[in-house]
Parts: sequence; C-alpha cells; structure tokens
Amino acid sequence: MNIDKSSTIGGIALIIFIGVSYFTGAIPNVLFNIHAFIVVLGGTLIATLISSPSRYFVKALKSASIIFKEGGFSDFDKVMGYITEMGDNVRKNGFKALKDTDENIADGFVKRISECIVEYSDMQFVRSVIEKEINYEYDEMIEISNVYRTMAVLSPMFGLVGTLMGIIGVLKEISNPDMIGPSMSIAITSAFYGIFLSNMIFTPFANKIRTKASLNLRFKSAIFEAMLDIMKGTLSIMVERKLKIFR
Repeated sequence: MNIDKSSTIGGIALIIFIGVSYFTGAIPNVLFNIHAFIVVLGGTLIATLISSPSRYFVKALKSASIIFKEGGFSDFDKVMGYITEMGDNVRKNGFKALKDTDENIADGFVKRISECIVEYSDMQFVRSVIEKEINYEYDEMIEISNVYRTMAVLSPMFGLVGTLMGIIGVLKEISNPDMIGPSMSIAITSAFYGIFLSNMIFTPFANKIRTKASLNLRFKSAIFEAMLDIMKGTLSIMVERKLKIFR
C-alpha cells in the first residue's frame, strides 16, 4: 500500500517545525508542561470515551495510521487494467474464470465480488450484498472520523479547564510568590495544548479520514459497477471507458 504523501510531509514538517523552534528558542521551555498535557489529553480521551461507543473509540485509536496510507484507490489504473483483462476472460471462459481472481487486487474487494458472482449468479442479489458492504465500510469510517471530530471539540474545552485550575492555584497561593509561577504555567500551557491538539492533530485526522472514506466509496463503487457490467457480458472496451470516468 502506498504512503499518503500529504500526510507524511505534513507530519515531518510539524516535527521539524517544533524541533527548530525549540532549539532556536522560539518555543520557551515553559510550554513543555507534563501536568497541563495530562489534564488536556486525559480529559479529552475520557470525555470522548464516555460520549462515543467503545467499539468506535477503539477503532479510532487503531485507525490513526490510515491517514499515512494512500489506500486501494491509489492503484486505480492497475485495478482498471486488471478488471478489463478479467472481462475478456469471462467472455471467453464464462464465470468460472472469476475463480482465479487475485485476492490482492483492491485489498480483496474484487475477489469478494467475484466469489459472490460465481456462487449466486443473481445480479440483484449480488448488487444487494456488495452495496451493503460498501455502505457499511463508508459508515464505519465516518463514525471513526466523528470520534476525532469530537476530540477536536473537547480538547480546547479541557484546555480551558486546565487554565481555570491554574488560575485557582494562583489565587490559592497568592501569598506565596514561589508557587505562583508553576500554577500560572499550567494555566497558560493548558490552553496552548488544547488549541494545538484540536487544530494540529484531531481536526486534520478527522478531515483526512472523512476524505478517504469518500474516495474509497467512489473507488469501490466504480469497481462494483464494472464487475456488474462484466456479469452482463459488456465488452471490455466499454467497461474500461466507464471506469475512466471515476479516475
């Protein structure tokens, strides 16, 4: 599977930006406050877990790496060529030619359609089954995106909570000047972490996953329509022409 260039370049650029800013003094050491970070990230994760079904929360954490992967739609030209050749084989040898479908094409999606066609040979039933699979996968990715969108909304709020906790600490220790500094640092850095996590991590993750869900839906819909055309005996050149619309 190919690497998502935009996400990878963006991630590397962020790391370089933070590193350069830190070593040049543009980012003061006071911003690196573990107590504030725990308040913001811990509160965000706990609140998200409470507000989201556990299965989607776990899936969201496990799926964080997919923003750095291009997905099957990056090999569209390869898939298009394979399906065109498959159409020729089916016209010559019938549906039994579908038994030899490569399970690595489009992450096994073409293989699953082929098995469904060979097993049932009913176009309406095949359409019903595969459309449900496509829609289910799309809905799952959107729900995962919503988990990150929830985190993006909550993290600034917990940044505010950390700020309030810091201010309370300042007021509590106002007679002790030595304690005012640490409390104020928590107040300021909490707001920073809340805004940073929301705008640099959670919102980009949510948007990228949602975009990938839409691209994946279009990619698999194109493949499915092409496979149905093959099932109907459509000429391969016509199947290829229809596939090019989705490029």
